[in-house]
Amino acid sequence: MRYAGLAFQMMTTLGLAVFAGYKLDQKIGWRFPVFLVIFSLLGLAIILWQIIKDTRR
Repeated sequence: MRYAGLAFQMMTTLGLAVFAGYKLDQKIGWRFPVFLVIFSLLGLAIILWQIIKDTRR
């Protein structure tokens, strides 16, 4: 039960990062989705850091 919310938190973090990157790329109008890639990787790094922090306890 301790890790039940972790999956939802992971999906939410990655979903928000992808959405923010997508919207920012739409607003700027570049052909290559630079912010989508950057925010996705940043979201994954945050998720991994959170998993390591939570499982270490």
